[in-house]
Amino acid sequence: MILRDTTKNNQKGKLMIYRRKHSPYWTAAFYVKGADGKLIKRAFSTKTADKEKALDIERELKRVTQELSEKKRFEDFIISTAEKIKDHVIKRPGMPLSLVWEKYSSHQSQSKRTERTQNTKRIVWNRFSRWLKEKYPQINTINEVSRDIADSYLKTIKGKSSSTYNNEKNSLSSIWHILTVEAGLKENIWRLFKSAENDSIRYRDFSLEEMRLIIANSEEFWRAASVIAYYTGLRFKDVVHLRKSQIQGDYIVLMPAKTKRKHKNVNIFISYELRKILDYQATLIKPEEDYFFPEAVKQYGKAAFNSVFGTILDKCGITENARGKVSFHSIRHTFVTVNEEIGTDRKIIQGIVGHGSPVMTGHYSHDLKSI
Repeated sequence: MILRDTTKNNQKGKLMIYRRKHSPYWTAAFYVKGADGKLIKRAFSTKTADKEKALDIERELKRVTQELSEKKRFEDFIISTAEKIKDHVIKRPGMPLSLVWEKYSSHQSQSKRTERTQNTKRIVWNRFSRWLKEKYPQINTINEVSRDIADSYLKTIKGKSSSTYNNEKNSLSSIWHILTVEAGLKENIWRLFKSAENDSIRYRDFSLEEMRLIIANSEEFWRAASVIAYYTGLRFKDVVHLRKSQIQGDYIVLMPAKTKRKHKNVNIFISYELRKILDYQATLIKPEEDYFFPEAVKQYGKAAFNSVFGTILDKCGITENARGKVSFHSIRHTFVTVNEEIGTDRKIIQGIVGHGSPVMTGHYSHDLKSI
């Protein structure tokens, strides 16, 4: 540090406090390196003519400069040490592609997945691994799958429906997420891509006149199933597999087939009209039989059986329009819409139909007052 009263040439790189001729004030000056590497002078007036105060400023500048210098040396040390560690670190071999599904499916987080869900993810993984083997035979581990490779694969399924595209992307993302630690993955590359916008056509509800036509033109099982769906909002599969043991007092208590992995029951109040239908249906089956529709349970899933409702709609002249598609699922939309129209709280409707959020229930409502 230099303290002087003259304007002689300063020693570059040092802190200085000096006073110019004919000036009552002291000036603090220091030099810094510019972008071109040359030293540039920086100076400011201390606004004091008191030499002792100027010395205090000098000492404070020195303290700050020393702290910055020490901090810079420490940061340089950390960076250089990290680089050395990086150069000598032993790289993990990565997880072979042949072990990916085994490691993923056996992970504890997958124990609650249904067999159907796991089978879907397995099909997605097998399809991707076959594509990978064909297009990139040099890739042997999951760690070598880059973002560019993922992008290349997703482009092969761009032409499929948005739901198919999103299901494949999300299934692969799930695998990467679960294996991040065990396989030593740097990032989940599938999360870097946006999901496809929903291009599916929404189902519409049935008007009351259409419901009357459906019931009038249906026979046996289909008539009873349509009425039950109208009063409960149940999906087709849950209607087909409805059981007497699910009747508990004034409520139907069941776990919807589609959401069983959530282990959450729905409770549906049995209205007077619905009770008459259930009591009558119980008289048509054997006392020891639990299913209300045992024959339909046997036929469920067969194309010929599932297509019958479409034939009924054709007979009634009920077709899809600008408001959406029509199928048995439309009765579920009708249930939500009718309840919205009569003022039932949406959270109550949500609980009955088993939706995860009131937003989803809102998608089922076609009541203009609820929009």
